[in-house]
Amino acid sequence: MKITSARIYLIESGGIRPVILELETDEGIIGLGEACIAYGIGGTASAGMLKDIIERYMMGGIDPFRIEALWTEIYDHGFWAKGGGPIVYAAMSAIEQAMLDIKARSLNIPVYELLGGRVQDSLRTYCNGWYFGCTQDSQLPDAAAKAVTDGYDALKFYPFVTIMPEGRLRHPSFRAASDRSIVKRAVQTVSEIRRAVGPDVEIMLDLSAGLTTDDTIRFCREVENLDITYVEEPAVPGDVGALVKIAQNISQRIAVGERVYSRYGFRDILESRAVDILQPDIGNTGGLLEARKIAAMAEAYSMKVQPHICASALSTAVGMHFSASIPNFYIQEHFPYWARIPGHVEVLENPIEASVKGGVIPVSDAAGFGVQLRRTALDNSIYGEYALS
Repeated sequence: MKITSARIYLIESGGIRPVILELETDEGIIGLGEACIAYGIGGTASAGMLKDIIERYMMGGIDPFRIEALWTEIYDHGFWAKGGGPIVYAAMSAIEQAMLDIKARSLNIPVYELLGGRVQDSLRTYCNGWYFGCTQDSQLPDAAAKAVTDGYDALKFYPFVTIMPEGRLRHPSFRAASDRSIVKRAVQTVSEIRRAVGPDVEIMLDLSAGLTTDDTIRFCREVENLDITYVEEPAVPGDVGALVKIAQNISQRIAVGERVYSRYGFRDILESRAVDILQPDIGNTGGLLEARKIAAMAEAYSMKVQPHICASALSTAVGMHFSASIPNFYIQEHFPYWARIPGHVEVLENPIEASVKGGVIPVSDAAGFGVQLRRTALDNSIYGEYALS
């Protein structure tokens, strides 16, 4: 079997830009992967990196079963992968995922069988995006309560953001170094959300490295009485010294990983013992096999692991297979309310979001990732098409 064609989609979807790769073999088997640079900037760059890797390493048709061999070839000889950031690793992630999808579909097994088999039969989720549709802080408590009514008992929020009139979120500028009001407003907002959802709902706070280390510590101390499950990204990614300082001065658990790339990027974090939960993003850390290696490293350090999800519905399906295969799985991120965002494009015919009941994902046993592209919605989103043989 050989990979004979590739298609890259760059999709405009309500403020995010998912990048999806479709590979097809000479036997007509199709595999999907996603470069998860959907949020923020970089979508065009990751689509371009996919193009460069495809043209350099995949022309002439390659064996889709030789996944580690291709990954290592790109890592050793693509130059920028060593010490590289999200653009190169996102492209590598998408290729690796699509090859795994092809391999699993050809064997008529779910992808998680290629990762060691299913450990989890169902996956507890936390709800992100429950605030979609809000245009001011005063609307947040009711929106949080509505998500709980919909069956979610764990919610994530960004306490330092400003809600823009169009409903999008804006993180602090300049790490809010001179804005002394931001901590006070954040404490008030989180307090109101806690009152709205009651004491039994878990609240996770993504700090997105928005403040200086001292203000982050001050904020975490001021919300100690609100029973926060964990704080995410309290320091700039890569600043292990700041993580250590924060961990020594707050009571909440710390989660990091969405902007850390490959097993090599996680090594110093693990050795610092400053973190409790790792959150590799499968679509930008190097792929499923790389995330599985990171999870194994975390297991050796007695750490929980959960995939970071913030792209299209394909990334949720990929995350399901990863989470199902690891013994130290904690909880899966989940965006059930993307459709509230004007301009949202559903990329799949059968997103697994529709299967979520009571905040739990039942693990599917369909072959591959078990999902298909909704081609009718993507005709205008083709970035490039390539014949590889």
